[in-house]
Amino acid sequence: MSPRTRRRFLRSSGLALGAFVTGCTSSPPVSTSPTSSPAETPTATATATDTTQFPPPEPTSAAPQDPTPMPTETDWPRFQFDGGNTGHRPGLTAVPDDPDTYWQFFVQSSPPVVADGSLYTAERDRNHRTLVARDAATGRVQWLRTADRGGAVTHPTVVGDTLLAQSYTILFAFDRTTGDQRWELDIGQGSPGSPVVVDGTAYLANGSYASGPSEAFAVDVTTGEEQWRVELGSGMPHLRGSVAVADGSVFVVDGDLVALDVTDGSERWRVTFDAPAETTPTTADGMVYVTDTTGTLHAVSAADGTEQWAADVGEPVRGTAAAVADDEVYVGTESGLVALTTGGSDRWQFSLSRATSPTVGTDAVYVGGQGFESPSAFALDRETGKRRWRYATAEKAISDYVQAGVRGPPTLVEGGVYVVAADGMHALGR
Repeated sequence: MSPRTRRRFLRSSGLALGAFVTGCTSSPPVSTSPTSSPAETPTATATATDTTQFPPPEPTSAAPQDPTPMPTETDWPRFQFDGGNTGHRPGLTAVPDDPDTYWQFFVQSSPPVVADGSLYTAERDRNHRTLVARDAATGRVQWLRTADRGGAVTHPTVVGDTLLAQSYTILFAFDRTTGDQRWELDIGQGSPGSPVVVDGTAYLANGSYASGPSEAFAVDVTTGEEQWRVELGSGMPHLRGSVAVADGSVFVVDGDLVALDVTDGSERWRVTFDAPAETTPTTADGMVYVTDTTGTLHAVSAADGTEQWAADVGEPVRGTAAAVADDEVYVGTESGLVALTTGGSDRWQFSLSRATSPTVGTDAVYVGGQGFESPSAFALDRETGKRRWRYATAEKAISDYVQAGVRGPPTLVEGGVYVVAADGMHALGR
């Protein structure tokens, strides 16, 4: 089957390929202004080349010898920024208007987390499990380490001088400065998430069809000692994404929405919806938000699990999280981004295919399209939902497969946005 025939097959079948596959030559990305249409001639963006990067970026005719450094004075330490998965850092102004491309290179990577001027990713090599630290301003490698076992890892979590990374079977801890491994803990088997750390304890969950009922864990970050491990008990193979932690509870979605006590893992309450939930929970201001498989967003009291309201938002993208900022809730779905008030009232909708988890700055909300139909990152006006800018990413041919789309939520820093797509990592600035 030719690559173009394969492309048609993938598009017609809706097959979603994983973010980590072996790559080859790609075209450079293009950037369009907020008023441009996809049919207009785009302006090519520059790509950075540096043989010290891992893996080395592929050469393009437009690549400068040195990347333009992007100021990075703020941190984004984990998936969706905080322990509640809100996707919002108050007071942060990322890139609300037309972005410039500071640098770009091909890599198969998780969306980065950022701390103290360094950028951390889980990147795929032939072993599928390499943690890489880069200079956040230039993208140049500081160190890289391969986790010895456990399969692919996803979004790392930064806490103090430690970098945590969850694989399918192992929770790893690395020294954030040197990359030296500190400890590892066997956590069973299941799709990895991003651990939440509160007061020196990491909270996470794991589970899959093969390993039976899902489990939740509390682990001492310094020693790797397991503080508690509990079986969630629903027996439902719907665990996806990460946990959320707030107000003394760990919130886990495993078909049901479950609240566990942070001290011992005992169950505080459980909500069973009419249809199973498969999105990452988001908690803010005493509420927990999760979407079920019918496309209903549920707003539940964090204190006792009573449902406060529900709204039809559309088919969810498994594992994604709603973002919450001030009195607004943003939900990515298979058909777009939906904005509501925290009281459940509709605000606006923006159409795109297979939305990532959104992230929110002071002026704009940022989201990506994960498939062939909307392979771009967008900045949308928080008040109106109108597009402020669109940054198009290129398709990527990998052997006989063609991939496209943004891989996970945009990572925000003051004055900048990192976007990881099928064609690599992009650093966009004002």
